[in-house]
Amino acid sequence: MVNAWGRGAGLLIFTLVAMAVAFPLSTRAASKPYFGFVLDGYPIDSARLAALRQDTGVTPGMITFFLQWPRNPTDGHFPMASVKAISAAGAIACITWEPMYIQDGQEYMIESRDILAGRYDPLLDVFIQGARLYGKLLVIRFAHEMNLERYHWGGPRDGYGPQSPALYREMFRYVAKRFRAAKVTNVLFAFCPNAESLPHPQRDNAHWNEVAAYYPGDDVVDLMGMDGYNWGTTQTRANNGWDSTFRSFADIFGPTYKELKALAPGKPLLVFEMSSAAAGGDKAVWLREALETATAWDLAALNWFQANKEVDWRLGNDLTSDLPGLLRGATTSGSARLAATLRRGEQP
Repeated sequence: MVNAWGRGAGLLIFTLVAMAVAFPLSTRAASKPYFGFVLDGYPIDSARLAALRQDTGVTPGMITFFLQWPRNPTDGHFPMASVKAISAAGAIACITWEPMYIQDGQEYMIESRDILAGRYDPLLDVFIQGARLYGKLLVIRFAHEMNLERYHWGGPRDGYGPQSPALYREMFRYVAKRFRAAKVTNVLFAFCPNAESLPHPQRDNAHWNEVAAYYPGDDVVDLMGMDGYNWGTTQTRANNGWDSTFRSFADIFGPTYKELKALAPGKPLLVFEMSSAAAGGDKAVWLREALETATAWDLAALNWFQANKEVDWRLGNDLTSDLPGLLRGATTSGSARLAATLRRGEQP
């Protein structure tokens, strides 16, 4: 997530996208997106998932968690216990796979040259074997939010710049194609930028940082995704370096939604991370409007960041008691229908 504000497909696709945004839900036959949660921390176990259901009253269709790469390529592991716990809870597991490690409190990105030279092939092979043994549908969100300076994947922060999109595409393709070559058919790879590029392509004259520049290609991307947050009025220039305002789901995600639909109109599109602060507006109303917009846009799933970090992003403790009713129909007890939706984007 980010603490900031947050191929042309022809005239027909543009028109359909515009209609999806412009026409209200009542004029279109659409299905609600499935609802899931993003959990900070690792590992994920059954007790934590039971507490999540108890706190929110919601049975999620997807659980997303974060897993970093090891500094030593031979030290990696496949998170079998966590994905099995998620599956047992009736949800699809999504691993946000981060090619970085933390040492002495600092984030260090894995050098792209090491990945492309095969130094991390042992880690990839351990993951391939683990995913195959797991056997159930598994989403890998590799190197997410690549259009943010913080996630300067493949090199140091001061190397983030015009060369970054090509570097990212090469890394993504290398990793995904190794899975493809091994014929691991239950893994779907997700391309997931942040809803706003920082530095901004126009405002900061960083035209190289357009989302489309990072897209690795239809042959290695199964799912399209995006992340975004409504910070409400929690951030001030004096304390945080910028002034936040209460923004709607459509305002936050609209431009990136259009861009991703134009890039890959036939692939399922998900929100992998979202949440809203309560300051400056009504969090329950924000969520209700988000569900309506996501339904009109035909998004496959929404995933809520369930953590108390920079602000309290969690559901369950500051919303009205109709939360489970609000989300009923946007969740699944078995995730079979969500799995079928996601597989629309799977490569042969």
